[in-house]
Amino acid sequence: MTQVSETAPDLLAALDRGESIPARWYTDPSITEQEITHIFRKSWNYVGPLSQLTAVGDYVTGYAGGVPVVVVRNEHGLAGFVNVCRHRRHEVMKGRGNAKLMQCGYHAWTYDLAGGLRQVPRSAAEPNFRLEDYPLLPIRAEALGPFVFVHLDPDARPVHDYYGPILDIIAGSGVVLDTLQPYSREEWQSHANWKTMLENYLECYHCAVAHPGFNAAIDVRPDAYTLTAHGWFLSQSGQVRPSALQGKSKIKLYDVAGEVTQSQYHFLWPNVTININPGFPNLSIDVWTPDGPNATKGFSEQFFGPGVSEEFAQSLVAFNKQVAKEDDTLTDSVQRGLLGGLPDRGRFLTNSEHLVVHFQKMVVNAILGKSAEAP
Repeated sequence: MTQVSETAPDLLAALDRGESIPARWYTDPSITEQEITHIFRKSWNYVGPLSQLTAVGDYVTGYAGGVPVVVVRNEHGLAGFVNVCRHRRHEVMKGRGNAKLMQCGYHAWTYDLAGGLRQVPRSAAEPNFRLEDYPLLPIRAEALGPFVFVHLDPDARPVHDYYGPILDIIAGSGVVLDTLQPYSREEWQSHANWKTMLENYLECYHCAVAHPGFNAAIDVRPDAYTLTAHGWFLSQSGQVRPSALQGKSKIKLYDVAGEVTQSQYHFLWPNVTININPGFPNLSIDVWTPDGPNATKGFSEQFFGPGVSEEFAQSLVAFNKQVAKEDDTLTDSVQRGLLGGLPDRGRFLTNSEHLVVHFQKMVVNAILGKSAEAP
């Protein structure tokens, strides 16, 4: 078999022609390792809602490129740390909650809310041991509207430099971000590469074929459904179908009539998606993380505006889960095709799948180029 050139210029030129990156980029463990190092550990990573970090001592935990992280509210504001004890590298904090101190559950090394090491059992008898030498390692923690992100590099550019304009775009949907309230959080796993799944998310070419409920609610015709690249984030938007508003859809739907008349679906590099559906004010976030080359794990958080009825909440969550189930069937099949390795390249329709091309260029730039540049 002829070896295909995998230099950045050659891959980027192929993408300009509508040719996808090679199949092995979705199945090779060495590619996944490079993605962890060059993408996830060098990007902003979403960890949770700001509403769960309002009081001193509130904290949330998460991961950034496989590195355990914790964000805590202290008397100075938000503070981020590598959530790993300086002793034996046990994770210090678990889940989300409120704490006066951060204590490791392995040997009770105890840190204050500024990350300083304050108590170590038996340390008084240890020669040349100083508490101040072993604080938690600091990372960058910032809020983007009501969402909290972390970056492993304390000198990283502000999160607003990457995604700031998205706040005004979301406001145009009718959702008032500051009023959103957390409703649910669920973890999930899937049997496809993280890129396979996000590339499916970044086009609605398949929606009329594979998503009958979504297609009944949202006008997905190419002249009505927009796809826009904003550099570090990519956006899709569609209007609710009049037949759905009038209750004339042939498929049973949740109640799409409400303050939100425009659907919005945003991708924030490298692995966060934000979804807004028509109806009562709502927003959901998904985080997609590699679980080896042939699987993805993540979590979904659902938010609603104040006063949501339980009936609407449950029906919209069920709608989202049905769409996700349909997508999983698609991406599982794509992953099996990629594992076969033939054909080595796919062929995009660049007028309908240009956001996928944009995403693949960012991946190529991150792995083989000088940085994860936004085309």
